Amino acid sequence: MKKRIIAALLTLCVTMSCMGAFAYDPNWWAVDTVKGAMDYSLISTEYGKKPYTDAINRLDFINVAVNIYATITAENVSSNAYNPFIDTDNAFPNMAYYAGIISGDGEGHFFPANFITREEMCKVITSMLSAAGVLGPYFPSSGVFDDIIDADQIDYWARDYVAFMLDNDLMAGYEGYFKPLEYVSREEAAIIAYRCYVKYGRDVDGYIQSALKEGTDSNGRTIYTLEKTVMQDNGTVIALRNAPDKQLVTPGGEIVGGGSEPVVETDPDPVPDGTGGFAPSGTPLQVPDADGLYKLKTYSETLATGEAMDKEMRIFGALGAKYTSAEEADAHMTDVTVAVWELPEGETELRTGWRTFKINTVLKDDVVAIFNEIYNSPTKPPIKDATGYAWRSAMAGGSLSDHNYGTVIDLNYNENYCLYKSGQQIGTFYDPENSIFSFSPTGAVVQTFAKYGWLWGGNAWVSGTVDHMHFTYLGK
Repeated sequence: MKKRIIAALLTLCVTMSCMGAFAYDPNWWAVDTVKGAMDYSLISTEYGKKPYTDAINRLDFINVAVNIYATITAENVSSNAYNPFIDTDNAFPNMAYYAGIISGDGEGHFFPANFITREEMCKVITSMLSAAGVLGPYFPSSGVFDDIIDADQIDYWARDYVAFMLDNDLMAGYEGYFKPLEYVSREEAAIIAYRCYVKYGRDVDGYIQSALKEGTDSNGRTIYTLEKTVMQDNGTVIALRNAPDKQLVTPGGEIVGGGSEPVVETDPDPVPDGTGGFAPSGTPLQVPDADGLYKLKTYSETLATGEAMDKEMRIFGALGAKYTSAEEADAHMTDVTVAVWELPEGETELRTGWRTFKINTVLKDDVVAIFNEIYNSPTKPPIKDATGYAWRSAMAGGSLSDHNYGTVIDLNYNENYCLYKSGQQIGTFYDPENSIFSFSPTGAVVQTFAKYGWLWGGNAWVSGTVDHMHFTYLGK
């Protein structure tokens, strides 16, 4: 069933050749940065219709945050048919909630008209970057607040967020003062958006555009999707995720970036219709291609077809409320014990072993079936370690790992490293040609998870992060 777009509601970000076309201009020192934010479709031209020095409210700021997220990840971001907030029906807080950028006050309030403080902005931005998958573990540098005169005014809950922004040159103080409780101006929000894109986004060859469109999910429920496209020099419009990087020529004449010919956007693959059967959870099984291989889908693809939302419904129910505490999450978990092949160090013969870990109860029978197939496969891939549910504290970004929901399994972490776009690394290497503990895209482990509808961190995201140990049901 193809996703059906009903109507284009709003073009959010249109580049203007002259900032002076608006009723208001930013300060002279911010003109280039604000224009850059518009050029990369991070802020809308509505900015020019209000004073740039005005405080920005939470609704307008979360619009900016979602646009940064969508541009960095190159993913179309959709709302959920079930609204988590009682004080706004705007699509952008809804998108931000389900993307893991914000959580509200726990009682369904977003407070859209309230202004946002500088320390609150730090939390939202770091949460957004974490949800986008471009950040690794973060530990504040020693002395990060040494030159901040008013550091004692930063609330305890905000200190790591502020430290992250300072350490990564996304924010700075004013003559030694950070002013954590002052409201963020519209101009400042645009500057932060641009800095985030420059540091974490791709420099694509073309002009980025945004549009908010009304459509339906796979169950016919009304949703809104923020679509990111690129207008190329030849006038062709393609999805941002398919846009080539700009080509750069080094002083030595070497061409860097650009890649191959751009991929032209086509109709998305149909939502799985169950012709391959269903997993115990109700998840449709994939049908293999002519070569007997299952497609390794990206998170973008599952968002576009509505598959991602269907999965969230299976895990979190009709209201779609994610777990907010270890106590709540624990109640939804169960232990699972699976047979695996082991190859102890120094030995040459495989032997049967067992791995026990916690998983979301909804997925328990699926996981048992997956590991049974892997164990019974002719290649007998050895599994050294397996980690499922673990309630982890939010990193500086504030977002929670999908391990917190029991929908992720990490396997053989040392030989299937995670490499963040920032350069941080977890694990030692990834070498499927020479190590039987590394997972090949066409091997039994990756392929069996794909059959059951799980995504693989080795290819799931376009953000630049690769996580070869990571198998995820929801996609994050």
